[in-house]
Amino acid sequence: MKITMTGAIGRIGKVTTQLLVDRGHEVVAVDIADGPVPAGIKLHVGDLTDLDFADKVVAGSDAVIHMAGIPSPRDERQYNVYKNNVNATFAIFSAAANAKCRVVAYASSCSAYGQAWSDEWTSPLYAPMTEPHPLMCTESYSLCKEANEQAALMWSKRSDTTFVGFRFPYTNNMADLEEFAIKFNHHDAELAKTAAKIGWAYLDARDAAAALELTVRSDLKGAQVFNLMAPDTMAIETTDKLLAKYHPTTELRGDFSGYQSIFSSDHWLEVMGYKP
Repeated sequence: MKITMTGAIGRIGKVTTQLLVDRGHEVVAVDIADGPVPAGIKLHVGDLTDLDFADKVVAGSDAVIHMAGIPSPRDERQYNVYKNNVNATFAIFSAAANAKCRVVAYASSCSAYGQAWSDEWTSPLYAPMTEPHPLMCTESYSLCKEANEQAALMWSKRSDTTFVGFRFPYTNNMADLEEFAIKFNHHDAELAKTAAKIGWAYLDARDAAAALELTVRSDLKGAQVFNLMAPDTMAIETTDKLLAKYHPTTELRGDFSGYQSIFSSDHWLEVMGYKP
């Protein structure tokens, strides 16, 4: 299968690119910056907000895995993140539909729910959080994820291309995840608040890559959105104690006496079966 892989040198992208190559796919690697890619493939460097460039790197592909984008609301005016992430994603969706790609798997984020980057402290309405949980965005990054999910829905109605969004949590290699966990659990009170804002959730980048590769080989139709994260947390305290401390207004709709994630991946598990 020929697959366009955007964000190919990013945290998720580089792991996914290697997996795709290892499994025999023909990979068109794309990123805005130069960097290392597996032997035998070419990295196409360019700006995906340029529709002509998007068309060029998608042409002839069977599928697209779109992981490119600015990963946080960095700018004070909230403009650049939204401008880049929405325009680049819309261009990729348009290019994929125009090229009659079978499927696009793209990065949404559990930041879409609104807690991760909010200025004021924001708690989930209920836990475990399922995909229908309201999206309570108050900044550009979560808003662009919501906009991209709606764009995927629109393009699924205008084409035969399937669009599958993943609401990923903090996703990285296990060494960096463990380092983050040690810091917020033992050493850094401010980082502990950051961990609470992201719901103590995590995902090994290898699991993200496996799910993405599985998706582009699947027969899913239309527009789909899935939570996908590890079933446990990065915390040393049990989840019920953490929720009582940091999110006391959250309605508990399950057992959190252990280290259960506050996000539910049940929809993904029911549809696709792969368990991180």
